[in-house]
Amino acid sequence: MPLTVKYFRCCVLLLLLSVTGKAFATGSELKTINLPHPPNGDMLQLAGRNQLLASGYSQFARWLSLVDLTDYSSRMLPVPDDAQFFSAAVLAGEPGEQLVFLGLGGVSRLSKDASYAQRIVASDSLYRVLDQNRLRSANFVVELGSGLSDFLIADFQHTHLYRQQADGSFTHYALQIPALVQSWRSSPDYTPRKHYIVDVNLDKKPDLLFVWQGKFQAFLQQADGSFSTEPRVMDWPQLLSTEQEADQRNDAGRSYSGQNIDTLRELTDLDGDGVPDLVINREQLADALERNNSFRIHFGRRSEQGLSFNAEPDTLITTDTSPIDVVIDDFNNDGRKDFYIPSTHFGVGTIIRVLLRGSANLDIDFYLLNAQRQYSQKADFRQQATIDVSIGNLRYDMPLFQLADINGDGFKALLIGEGLSQLKVYQHDDKRLFSRRSERLKLDLPRDARKVRVMDLTGNGKQDLILPFDSQEAENLRNQLHILLSY
Repeated sequence: MPLTVKYFRCCVLLLLLSVTGKAFATGSELKTINLPHPPNGDMLQLAGRNQLLASGYSQFARWLSLVDLTDYSSRMLPVPDDAQFFSAAVLAGEPGEQLVFLGLGGVSRLSKDASYAQRIVASDSLYRVLDQNRLRSANFVVELGSGLSDFLIADFQHTHLYRQQADGSFTHYALQIPALVQSWRSSPDYTPRKHYIVDVNLDKKPDLLFVWQGKFQAFLQQADGSFSTEPRVMDWPQLLSTEQEADQRNDAGRSYSGQNIDTLRELTDLDGDGVPDLVINREQLADALERNNSFRIHFGRRSEQGLSFNAEPDTLITTDTSPIDVVIDDFNNDGRKDFYIPSTHFGVGTIIRVLLRGSANLDIDFYLLNAQRQYSQKADFRQQATIDVSIGNLRYDMPLFQLADINGDGFKALLIGEGLSQLKVYQHDDKRLFSRRSERLKLDLPRDARKVRVMDLTGNGKQDLILPFDSQEAENLRNQLHILLSY
């Protein structure tokens, strides 16, 4: 019998005897942290600090707690009055990652005694009015090769880059890339454009890439670490949809039939050759509900002009469902990245099932990149789960489904929640990705598992499971974090 199977059977037996936070199996431990607020916001680990941040909110207040991962105690942190988002940053002269906030006037950090907010970058942004009920994490911190964190802040007309210098000061570059606007609602909706960090000219310096007007717009890093503020439009042959073309609505005067929407999903090295590859998401519309998605992969190659791609996709993945999420990662430790796509059908059949049974089927498909750099036409592995839907409460509860390297060997296990008290663990299997039979752990699970996170909290190379229980859970579980540690 494989050692990992024996290990998890021991986990099951001992967990049935104790779920109080003591060690329930050799190599695993369950920790319970009581918080003074629901952990229904975001979670963020501070690398090098043995600390975890958990935010929460209600209709009238917002909170942020700091969990000490050495003794698993927690304490409330003051939130700066103008803060909209929080993140982690490496600051000059400071050990480990530091907590930073993006607010109405720029970026700030708490003083060392957490008694006041200290402004480190003054900047306007899209966020001109304070959201007093939410505090979310956001991706405004970037690392562009210096080892120190830089900040990327969008306003309506520019995206502002603040490059951190060795002395802790910041140099400002106003990149000529406007915010993304959607105006089909009664009021406009402005959001920052997604950025990609990639070396487009292959000079071994990370550049910033955006998509605007259906084209790839690159801001190049110069030899001295400065950035061009005007974009270089890449001559890659891929055609992306403009915002107007992607804005498909039933009142826009166009038929859904035969329409495609092509968007950049990711720019990452899929095949492990050190060169970034393009992932283009093509959404094919049949009507307002029925739409298929395909992921068209163009492998990058080196040329005299820098990074280049073939016009036609080198391989693709086609789904007949609507993806809820797309995760691109190496699941089987072969150095190549695979796709993990949970999805469901949003057709008439799904509506009838929801009305009759209060549930919808969730398909979790895995597509593996083989040695010939091809993805299969059909999923290499499919696992199913159930979404609970409450029409009366206008609520749907997602089941727990996560991938985690719980053994530290590079192979991911599939974790599936069953009800509110059982976790099924499907270990890696060389022949079929995951084993047919699961190991079952008796474990309290949150009602809606969308906030469950997987992180390596102890730095031992093994990933841990963080289970947040908000104020709508059973009374004995409310406002708690349960952490299943892998040792």
